[in-house]
Amino acid sequence: MRIPVPGDSALIILPPEAIGERIDRWRRVYDPNQHTIPPHITLVYPPFVPQEAWDELRAPLAALLAGFLPFTVTLRTTEVFIARPAVLWLRPEEDAVIGQLHAAITAQFPEYALPLPFDYVPHLTIGLFATPDALAEARQVVSAELTPLHFRVDKVAYAVLDHDGAWCHCDELPLGSLSVEAATDA
Repeated sequence: MRIPVPGDSALIILPPEAIGERIDRWRRVYDPNQHTIPPHITLVYPPFVPQEAWDELRAPLAALLAGFLPFTVTLRTTEVFIARPAVLWLRPEEDAVIGQLHAAITAQFPEYALPLPFDYVPHLTIGLFATPDALAEARQVVSAELTPLHFRVDKVAYAVLDHDGAWCHCDELPLGSLSVEAATDA
């Protein structure tokens, strides 16, 4: 997969601050990217809609998202991706709903939501690991400490990578709880 460059964007789900703080306890220990992006579930990977095209594409994306009702996410299970580096992550139990959002966005905006070299799996990254032993140890720690985390998803965030290597949360679009007109006027 291509490494994002400044100006790249993504569409993400951000948990509320209190949940993010609980997740960041682990990310501070295990995720070297913890300072560049908050805890999140990626809906559409970079590069997504460039900033210069965002104003034009915001309204059609808002209309699409208005067709999805808000939902609650529960994170209670750790999983791993075996890769280099290996990844420890939390599985959202509502991965089917998140997958439907991802599929609808990629179908409507194929020129901006490029095909992935892997199957889309909704997840919230906790950490990256160079060795299987480090991954197993971290998974044991996180699994022992993890109590179910619940949060309501009623919007998605548009994030852009800045020149300092940090992802900036630039805009939000509501799910179906608001009218399309209100979403496009925001």
